[in-house]
Amino acid sequence: MGKDKNKTIKRIVFFGLMFAVSGAIAWIASILYGKNTEMLLRNVVMILAGSGIVIFSYSMEEIEHRFIYRNEGKYMRFSLMYLFSLGAAVFLPLLPVTGWPFLVIFVLLGVFSDGVTGLVAGSACLLLSVNLAGGSFSVFWLYFISGAAGILVFSMLNDEFKVGLPMFISLSVLMLCLTANVILMSQSRLSVAQFTIPGINLIVCCILLLVSLKLFSTAVIHRNREKYMEINDPEFPLLVQLKDMSKEEYYHAIHTAYLSDRIARRLGLDDAAAKACAYYHRIGILKGENTWENVASICSEYHFPANTRRILKEYVDDSEKIVSKETIVVLFADTIVSSILYLLEKDSRAELDYEQIIDTVFQKKLETDELWENEISLAQIRAMRRIFIEEKLYYDFLR
Repeated sequence: MGKDKNKTIKRIVFFGLMFAVSGAIAWIASILYGKNTEMLLRNVVMILAGSGIVIFSYSMEEIEHRFIYRNEGKYMRFSLMYLFSLGAAVFLPLLPVTGWPFLVIFVLLGVFSDGVTGLVAGSACLLLSVNLAGGSFSVFWLYFISGAAGILVFSMLNDEFKVGLPMFISLSVLMLCLTANVILMSQSRLSVAQFTIPGINLIVCCILLLVSLKLFSTAVIHRNREKYMEINDPEFPLLVQLKDMSKEEYYHAIHTAYLSDRIARRLGLDDAAAKACAYYHRIGILKGENTWENVASICSEYHFPANTRRILKEYVDDSEKIVSKETIVVLFADTIVSSILYLLEKDSRAELDYEQIIDTVFQKKLETDELWENEISLAQIRAMRRIFIEEKLYYDFLR
């Protein structure tokens, strides 16, 4: 409850400041551009309304767990990105309309939140620029359509974050929109000079997207890649200590990690975090008992990534509710490995029906309230069961 309360307070503080500052930006910008009272009020009201919708959209997408790139709870990061974009929107009317790099603004707002929130936030920024410039709404629509295309194609990226094709598609849509709405609608005859500023716009957008997305990938998507490579090595010092203390616990962890990794990959989850949780879900015994206090102490000592700590806390701490999909994957992998090892311990030569064991585990888990109110769907549970059964050949290694 305390964690949820702190999260709510953070959301109110950052989004409250974002809402107030966005209105101030619209007010100051309208004065700087010499707008009359009616236009000033219009700009302030529209930006405040747009910011309110952005806040509502972000909050709803967080509740429904629909964020694209692990943006849950990143209120300050998104607020700063939105306010920076609004600030940039104030100065863009100083450029020719064919040179506005709004594709970059839409895409970045999208990757810092989700598709719907990014689209609303980008539209609010675009509306401010159009109102300040006194431009026609054909300008709004050309950047809205190209921005929407950019958000859509970049929202389909996975953790490999290969931006080549999305970059080509979004820049192509931007060029088509510029050509159709600005160049072809100009009163003068077509010439090479008319394509100069749009061409520069494309180059600038390409460079800014490459640089900013590289920074985003490094700071957010792949921030923990090297750390996961280190702690998910079976020869990592912690696992070596576990092996020296108990070979049974060590090999139990190895088998659980293998299955968790396989399942998480197939389901498109955070496989590195799930694998790490599977390796270290019993690591507290190195300090005596496998309590969350002991596990948390080890996590801090070895600087485990935040997502792994969260999953481990859900799994180890009895006061926590199991919510994340990765925790559920580890739960089933651990239970299935434990069940098979238990039966083999009773009779090492027994011919086990692995499919029946897996079905029994799933049935018993689903009959309890342990999996209520979590993020995983019934379709993913069915897919997980199928994948476990496909791994039947591996279970013979547990003998």
